[in-house]
Amino acid sequence: MVVVSVGKGMETKDIIGGALVVSGGVLALHGFLNALSNHINLGVAGMFLGAVILTFKPSSYVKRDALRYVTGSYERFFESFVRNLHLEGNAVYIPPFENLPEGGIFVPLHERFELDLARLDTETVFLTDVPNDRAMGLFLGPIGLDLLKRYEEHLEYPLRGSGPGTVESAAGAVLKALGLASRVYIEGLENGFRVVIQPDVECSPEICEKIACPVCSSILLALARATGEVLYTRRVEEKDYGIEIEVERLGGVEEWM
Repeated sequence: MVVVSVGKGMETKDIIGGALVVSGGVLALHGFLNALSNHINLGVAGMFLGAVILTFKPSSYVKRDALRYVTGSYERFFESFVRNLHLEGNAVYIPPFENLPEGGIFVPLHERFELDLARLDTETVFLTDVPNDRAMGLFLGPIGLDLLKRYEEHLEYPLRGSGPGTVESAAGAVLKALGLASRVYIEGLENGFRVVIQPDVECSPEICEKIACPVCSSILLALARATGEVLYTRRVEEKDYGIEIEVERLGGVEEWM
């Protein structure tokens, strides 16, 4: 009897692949010694199949590679976009209201900015028709909306008015199930929130301050929706424990109409 000790790091594919290689080798050797061509062919086929299985990447790696290829292009495009438009302000996350039924993201032209939410709607891209250039900026749709909807499907009720704890729970469960993040943590601050995300995909904090990736923006849009408040991105930093985002609460939509 052969006893095989399987370590924690050994995956099912390694066990199956290794077993096929070993059994195929034994069968091929038996066929060679006994001049049994069918055993030799079966043994070689088993060894080949085992080698193929051993070279397979786990599906989680395949998903991460695919997502990295997509988000890499996304990040390069928006980095160039932000740089060429000279957008100084960081992202502002807007909860749903009459003009924007799904909410959205506004990137101010200036670091010191003013909000004029009454002039924003789903058809707006560049907000320039304002009396004060400090209210100018780029309006983006709700990036990460499909993920946000998955959070609500997981909860089986809307996020509106549910609070930050609900966002932490729903986003954490959904993103972990999708292999996008292993943990989401939301901490209340005196005038805002501290959000920590442990992504299972690459994330660029410099870009996320202006135009966040779908994972980060879905959480921040969900937080704006759950609290009913406009949130301003103070900082996004990469730490040993994940991506840390600090947002400031700017009050409800009615204060900026």
